[in-house]
Amino acid sequence: MPADSSAPAVFLSTFQKLVPIHLETPWAEEDGLGAGELEALLAASPAAEAAREANGESGSASDGVPIPLSLYEFHRALGNCPDLLETDHFFFDADELEIRDGFLMFLEDAGESTVWGLPVADAELPDPLVWRRSTGADAEHGVWTCEGGTFSEFAVDLLAWTFEDPEDPDNPGDE
Repeated sequence: MPADSSAPAVFLSTFQKLVPIHLETPWAEEDGLGAGELEALLAASPAAEAAREANGESGSASDGVPIPLSLYEFHRALGNCPDLLETDHFFFDADELEIRDGFLMFLEDAGESTVWGLPVADAELPDPLVWRRSTGADAEHGVWTCEGGTFSEFAVDLLAWTFEDPEDPDNPGDE
């Protein structure tokens, strides 16, 4: 869990605005996850299991998932919105988050050849830098490279790129 999941929302409205921007429909509560539902899913994730093992804890109840506030609020806003989460890239559901090589993996490309994650060591930061792994989530090892943007910037930019219309005259394209 984030350091203080009861703190005022910082990124929530930014992520909620992605629904009307890209899907041309108002954001609805059903697009996201309630705090209790999200916390239960996080507790059931492979990342939570890894955190419990690392801390010598057992059982299923633990708030030890190392999740930055921006990723937490992303799932609060969009955790039930497959039209945004499952496009050319697949954002992991909250109960699918996994730790590999010291990174909390949150996204994989459709070809399962690249995965993106956040350093577990930076989980206390509200919006850490995103790193890209040279191999898919199922590979045992890969090389991680910093993408140079925070999670909130990366998620907003990725969805803008995914939904851009190449025939839109206001879209500069690849010029």
